[in-house]
Amino acid sequence: MKYEILEIGEHKMAVRFGFNALRKYSLMTGATMNDLNKLASGQLTFNDAFSLIYCGIEDGYRASKQPFNYSLDDVTDMFDGNMDCMEKAFEILARAMGDGNEKKPKAKRVKKS
Repeated sequence: MKYEILEIGEHKMAVRFGFNALRKYSLMTGATMNDLNKLASGQLTFNDAFSLIYCGIEDGYRASKQPFNYSLDDVTDMFDGNMDCMEKAFEILARAMGDGNEKKPKAKRVKKS
């Protein structure tokens, strides 16, 4: 399973925003499939944003086969003095959701003989 590393201050956290992370986020917050549309529009509460990041980190640890021993409070505390990391976390989320901003390689033309 693929995961990325999110550096939050001195902590290097595995993070993965796949369907399992979204499922856990839904269980944690009661979010519906319709509510998940808010992810793309940035209409999240502060609590929802950190809950989503937490679920992504928890699933990243699962994907990297590392034990995960952090609470939501622990992860949120890591962001104190490191708020720029929230933007980085959401950049990882955008890549995972395929936001369409990634450059796709151009198809090569085949020369006719």
